[in-house]
Amino acid sequence: AFMLDHYASAPNTAFAGSVPYLMLAGNLIAGWQMARSYCVASRLAAQGTDHLFMVNKMQVALFYGDHILVKAPGLRDSVLLGSQLVGALSVDSF
Repeated sequence: AFMLDHYASAPNTAFAGSVPYLMLAGNLIAGWQMARSYCVASRLAAQGTDHLFMVNKMQVALFYGDHILVKAPGLRDSVLLGSQLVGALSVDSF
């Protein structure tokens, strides 16, 4: 919603957060797929289908949640608030 609200009226505000936005989107989509994988692996492990492999898949999904998804709030903040510093720099600063 932030990107849609700002891209036309204040494009620099929206685009200043474009990299963290893409990182956030990628991490969340991958997290969604990891959650789906976890659910399937859990069901198959309970049925005894390749139990050790399924338990390992579940552990990978939990690792992803503990080590990657925890970064989502910081990326969100970079998208929403990151333009303040970027906008404060003049082009000559680079």
